[in-house]
Amino acid sequence: MANHQYQGWSSPQPQPQPSARPVSRRHRRFPRWRPLTWVILAFNAVMLVWLIAGVNSASNSGKDCGAQQLCQDANDIGTAIGAGLVVFLWAAGAVILGVIWLVTNSRSASREPRERPPNSW
Repeated sequence: MANHQYQGWSSPQPQPQPSARPVSRRHRRFPRWRPLTWVILAFNAVMLVWLIAGVNSASNSGKDCGAQQLCQDANDIGTAIGAGLVVFLWAAGAVILGVIWLVTNSRSASREPRERPPNSW
């Protein structure tokens, strides 16, 4: 059999081009995220602390009622309403911040505007 050499098979593999910025071997303590991402994380942390602190303080104040069942029940209902309000505000704030985060995406801001379709009328 003849030894055929196909064009391109015997050429050396292309070497990858060096990237524009050198890769750092140092590990970062915190990831490099957009500032709004940190705002969203801080908002979620504050809301979690608020929910835990509110439920905890409300459960401790029910002990002042003594043996009155009506007072303890009212305290439990107030705690549930307060916790529900905090969860509602948390969800509303998370949705609003999430929409703002998506709208202000840096990749979408750097896109070039779409070309207008040709006038065929």
